Amino acid sequence: MATLHLVRQSAFNSNDFAQCLQTVANGDVITLLDDGCYNLKHPLMSAIASSIQVKIIEQHAKARGFDVDEQHFEKITMHKLVELTFTHDRVITWQ
Repeated sequence: MATLHLVRQSAFNSNDFAQCLQTVANGDVITLLDDGCYNLKHPLMSAIASSIQVKIIEQHAKARGFDVDEQHFEKITMHKLVELTFTHDRVITWQ
């Protein structure tokens, strides 16, 4: 059962991202949006970048001044995020 994890908070300000990482399973996808984009620079990200599929809302990252490393992260639109909600069995929002 694949889960889409929507991370909206920065791990610099809350422990939501750390809790999310404790529940992620094979086949799950993490999407960073809103202040969750700041997690691109958090040390926790280096532990998962190669093993878990991470997507980021392009406009949200751009608004926060981040260039997204497309080798490790996929930039997506809000439209694509809506599509992802229909292709996963569950959606969990971390906020």
